[in-house]
Amino acid sequence: MTTLIRTSTNRVANLFVTLLPALFVVLVLIGMILSSIDKDPALAARNFIEGAIGSDARRADVLMMALPMLLCASGLLLTFTAGLWNIGVEGQVTMGAIFATIIAKEVTSDANSLLVIPAEFILAMIGGALWAAVAAILKTKGNVNEIFGGVALNFIATNVLIYLLTGPWKSGTYPQTAVFEQPALLPRLMPGLSLSLPAILVAVTSFVLVFFILRGTRWGLQLKAMGKSERSAYLLGVRTSRNVLLSMMLCGALAGLAGALLVLSPIARGRLLTGVSGGVGFLGVLIVMLVNTQATWVPIVALFFAIVPIGTLKLQNSMTLDASLGNVFQSALVLAVLLANGIRSRLQKSASIK
Repeated sequence: MTTLIRTSTNRVANLFVTLLPALFVVLVLIGMILSSIDKDPALAARNFIEGAIGSDARRADVLMMALPMLLCASGLLLTFTAGLWNIGVEGQVTMGAIFATIIAKEVTSDANSLLVIPAEFILAMIGGALWAAVAAILKTKGNVNEIFGGVALNFIATNVLIYLLTGPWKSGTYPQTAVFEQPALLPRLMPGLSLSLPAILVAVTSFVLVFFILRGTRWGLQLKAMGKSERSAYLLGVRTSRNVLLSMMLCGALAGLAGALLVLSPIARGRLLTGVSGGVGFLGVLIVMLVNTQATWVPIVALFFAIVPIGTLKLQNSMTLDASLGNVFQSALVLAVLLANGIRSRLQKSASIK
């Protein structure tokens, strides 16, 4: 017990040792960028905070935007722990949205939402899991690296979406479906706020499930062993091919759920559009990399990442700053943390050699 507490404390300390300096460096960088275009960094910071958490409605939007990220990051915890770079998570999100739409577009105004919404969730999970299974099979049977297979499947999923929205599912002038009827959409917890209880329950339950798998099950230990060395784990009796398939499919199922939220939640537009994933899958990858696969920090970082796009909308409206500045901030922060981790690891190795 003492060893476990000491290990957890060391991990927290290491995270802060790398995160805080990296955050400081990135904030200085963003401040320099703003100053170079004659924008006041202090005013931008105030507008950003007000835009992200300045009202109950905005705080609710942040929480709802964090839920798809939390689902993707939860699934990626499994694959990253197993040493699998599931870059195809973006395509799995897209396929989840497509599969949920199969039901949502057929729902009538008098349908029972208590039956419709679970069916949409289940079908979204199936879509994401099957798409992830393709990448897993390519790796285990075809010896195709999951990064290359995932990138290819992302491209295919995007083109499947474009085909559906410009062909059989097209409604109106633009590539999109018709607006879904109300029973197909997730209900609001209260009027005026975008909070949805089913969405919150699904995302939080999924994260708790993954947390328990990694911390308290034999399968979690097997995934960790694979992450250290897949070959050694195989020689010790771990069924690595099966675990690759299972971890990828579970990750895909959670990514599929994220895709369902992106078309059905109160902050969505209530229809399927091109670019439905909005980069949520890649943000999930950044979150897991940022926390170094430490599950405890995933919800907090997901909330932080959700604050950025909501806050930058205020900057775009009040200071005519492009919303892409938020993407620069997120990406630079992850890069800075990775560099800090690398420098710290090299210093520790040098110290141990001496």
